[in-house]
Amino acid sequence: MEKFVSIKPFSKELEKRISRNPLLNIDTFIIPSPYILDRELTKDFEHSYVWMEEGEIMGYILVYSHLESRVFHIYKVVTSPFGRGRGIGTFLIEHLTRNLPEDSYLYLYIWQRQPDTVEFFVKKGFVQGEPLVYRNLVYTHLSAKKENVLIDPRKESREEVEPREEIGRTRHDARKTLRLLSSMVDMLSVDNGSRIIEDINRETTSLMNTLNSYRNSMDIVHKVNVRELIMERIIPYVEASHISCEFQLILKIKRPVALGSHVFIGRALINLVSNSLEAIEEAGREGRITMILDKTADKIRLTLSDNGVGIDQDKLEKGPDGIPLFVGKTTKGTHSGEGLGTVQIFSTFGGDNIEVTSTPGEGAVWRIFMDKFSLEQDRWFIQMERRYYEFDLLMDDLFFDESTERQTVITYIWQMRKMEIFLFDVICQFSKYNNIRDIYRTFLSYRMSVLDRQGFIKASEGWNSDYPTLKEWVIKLADEVKRRRDYLERSVNPDKFRGSLFKSWGQALENIIIFTLNPEKNRFLATDRKLAEHLDFAPYLDSDKEKLLRGEFAGDINNLSHPLFLGVWQVKDEEDLMKKLRLIRSGARSLVAIGINPEKKLAFYQTTYVRHSRDINTDLSSTLGKFANIPDGELDRFARETEDDLQGFVMMQD
Repeated sequence: MEKFVSIKPFSKELEKRISRNPLLNIDTFIIPSPYILDRELTKDFEHSYVWMEEGEIMGYILVYSHLESRVFHIYKVVTSPFGRGRGIGTFLIEHLTRNLPEDSYLYLYIWQRQPDTVEFFVKKGFVQGEPLVYRNLVYTHLSAKKENVLIDPRKESREEVEPREEIGRTRHDARKTLRLLSSMVDMLSVDNGSRIIEDINRETTSLMNTLNSYRNSMDIVHKVNVRELIMERIIPYVEASHISCEFQLILKIKRPVALGSHVFIGRALINLVSNSLEAIEEAGREGRITMILDKTADKIRLTLSDNGVGIDQDKLEKGPDGIPLFVGKTTKGTHSGEGLGTVQIFSTFGGDNIEVTSTPGEGAVWRIFMDKFSLEQDRWFIQMERRYYEFDLLMDDLFFDESTERQTVITYIWQMRKMEIFLFDVICQFSKYNNIRDIYRTFLSYRMSVLDRQGFIKASEGWNSDYPTLKEWVIKLADEVKRRRDYLERSVNPDKFRGSLFKSWGQALENIIIFTLNPEKNRFLATDRKLAEHLDFAPYLDSDKEKLLRGEFAGDINNLSHPLFLGVWQVKDEEDLMKKLRLIRSGARSLVAIGINPEKKLAFYQTTYVRHSRDINTDLSSTLGKFANIPDGELDRFARETEDDLQGFVMMQD
């Protein structure tokens, strides 16, 4: 397969398709900016390209040129929400450069509030020129000769992990989490019920992320706050263990933010602590684990010491690959286990970043070095600020009514949703000092007109963050989201656009989206999983929760292989079980009716309150279309016996 087989030449027909595609017209601000200084330039179809996958346009680059003088202006580079993060824009720019005549000259303009984009083009060999003021906005002029534009050779993708090896690691980590959940269940009491259920929620989400990491190959690098990870995952893990152990965390660094994968680092630390606990149990003494976070010149250092049985010196010797001999082999005296935990630890951090010492019979010490997330705060805030100003300054109002072309309204919906998703990203930045679910519930009350604006502003007075301006952003964005949604509901019949309103959540590619659905009225409310529970939406959906459904999905709703989940809060008896299965069928029919593909895979949530000897079978799956058409007589095959020890148990606090 050729490297650029998905890149096709631009044409007038493709241009028409792009103009009708809301996914390619939702950007509030096109990067680079669409501005032409030289009016002698004309649209250059020969040197403009689209990126197509299975007939769908995922991105394009539009170029204007003066062929005689070999001057080329990069006018637009646009990527679909479902193609972002894959380097499509970079590929298009490199493809353009390769196909330009020799001695060509390229230039473009970039809004000054996009320093990360300017930096990208400077690294590609472009030179900054004099700024330009256009419509009261300042733009940076960048230019380069073809021979000066750096085209990085595409690195060969890393070797695929042998599937059986990866599923073995995932199974290994899942078993650890399931053991932890079992221990938490044993600890439940009247006094600690709320806290333990919250811990169960968190570990359930962690287990989902672990399984998703296998499903989606989640090896994306991002920032990881190691202190928060330890507080959220490791301390509850130690507390829930049946092994008596004192745990101490010593912080010698103010913000231990590392560069890596949150999922993989979390898995590695769980494996590390799990091995220490097992070594302590084998030693038969009161346990002690100490974690120290400090820093070296350019690394974050995590030191873990325990007083377990230790590791024999001959196993600490390194093999030809530079990895200690104990890695991949169990160090337990009982010789149980597969040693996969140590493999996962070393694969996450790398052998060069791990030092292990031990005194057999007394304990072991691990020193793990992680790359710092350099300029984390400033770079993050600059990017957030740029996104905010895109909405604040550059989003034009759309005016429409029932006679307006449907695609115009759909574009408006996707733009509105993009703003709402950004609002949620901003709310998440308050998590250091506030309960972000309380902030979201306040926004939801305002959004649904239960709370007036003055009440919303008064509630915001108690919100704190490292960046005071974020509070102003939340208020302004909340005002705009509410204004736009109210305008939509006044101007058109929302029932005609339920499908677009639902699918537009798929822009949040890195989020798990939960929703609560009223199948009878085809109404739903949705948000990021971190910000709410399904029950938060129930008061706004004009029905008792027994007639509502809990739902969840991740990524593009048009990706048929990724399941959409539906479930209920409780099943009281056999009659109620059949009633709830019919309710889920109504939900499937509702989603198909608003335009969700009937071939979309359907899976089932575990029922929240298990009160009956039978429950919905979460091991089975279907598609929306098949389940929507299943007759009453066949619903029973989607039920199963409930394990005795789960009857009456609250599976999730929701």
